[in-house]
Amino acid sequence: MSESPVAATDRAPPLGELIDAALLARCLAPWRIHGVEALAVFDAAGQVHAKVGDEAGVAASWEQLPPEAAAALRRAGPPRFGVGDHVCEVSPLFAGSDRVGALVLVRRAHAQHDDGLQPAILTAVGQILQSAYAAWVTSELHLQTSASAWRAMAQQNAELQRAVEHLRQLDELKGNFLATVSHELRTPLTSVIGFSEMLLEGIAGELNAEQTDYVRTILSRGEELLALITHVLEMSQLEAGAVRLALRPHAVAELVGKAIEAVTLPASAAEVQVRAELPPLPAVLVDAEKLHRVLVNLLGNAIKFSPRGTTVVVRAATAPIRRPFEEETLFGEEAHDAVRLSVVDRGVGIAPDQLSRVFEAFYQVDSGPTRRHGGAGLGLSIVRNLVRAHGGEAWACSGEGGGTIMHFTVPLASPQAAPGE
Repeated sequence: MSESPVAATDRAPPLGELIDAALLARCLAPWRIHGVEALAVFDAAGQVHAKVGDEAGVAASWEQLPPEAAAALRRAGPPRFGVGDHVCEVSPLFAGSDRVGALVLVRRAHAQHDDGLQPAILTAVGQILQSAYAAWVTSELHLQTSASAWRAMAQQNAELQRAVEHLRQLDELKGNFLATVSHELRTPLTSVIGFSEMLLEGIAGELNAEQTDYVRTILSRGEELLALITHVLEMSQLEAGAVRLALRPHAVAELVGKAIEAVTLPASAAEVQVRAELPPLPAVLVDAEKLHRVLVNLLGNAIKFSPRGTTVVVRAATAPIRRPFEEETLFGEEAHDAVRLSVVDRGVGIAPDQLSRVFEAFYQVDSGPTRRHGGAGLGLSIVRNLVRAHGGEAWACSGEGGGTIMHFTVPLASPQAAPGE
């Protein structure tokens, strides 16, 4: 059942809020006919709100009524009382179900008058007040709704602030936990890797073929685990914004050459060649260590997914820092303010519906129980975050069975000097 306007408000409407005194006086003025010398509307407290008429012809002014008359106005009765040689006829005025005041009609005591005039005036004023009351209720409901919405919004904001603070604390705890666990795991792993290398070098004596295989397995798995721990810690630092860049101008060829040199051993073990095809390029403004991580991660992925006997190629060209739609310039020629580096492999490729997800943390294209390639799925996510920290963008292109191309952009050290392609 719908709530009535009266029930929707929690206070009686003051007459002053319902209608302006001057407006009400103009509404009363035409009714000074048939012996009516004055008209007035009093509020619920007995104070005059609006009046019309020549007060000099009235025995007592509205503001100086005798006590019994003022009391009668406050309680809207009795319906008639005398003031000097005048008669005052009192009628209560209502707004909704609340009495908001009284209408007083003043005549001379012995003058002839029309008995139907007072009800007509009362009806006209009542209609005015009811219309004003409807507008007042609407305004009150709007104010109540606004106040309620504001309180609800303030409560939601407070809850959100508490939730954000809670998440911040959890994130801080996670970071501290990962840092502690990383340190505790890396320390013994370093010893395992170090002693394994010493055994392979024959420091503790010659190993037979079977022992050599065992030690190499220990060393390989230890290095994989150390890389995984490093990735998790690095991802946590990137998400927390704890990574700071030391930006300097660097030659692209030098950066790519060092990255290719770093993956020589895994490329040789996988029987995959890695080469660079680079034109003359301007210097880029990057953190060399972070960009080395990007290139090594991309090259490592390309090597891991490439068949034996194939070649992984690193290419580069000047390009916009942001990737154009559909690899095309739609709105005129764009400024070539960056270098786009591309790592191209000849592996099995990535399905088109998975290209947009390969840079998500922990996402793996081959995620089934029979997957052939290890890893936690953090390498490409780290790449994207490091590239974004430089202001660039990373994305993938692939066709089924046609290999994969991993692109990313980094800014030029002097964008104005970059020639357009």
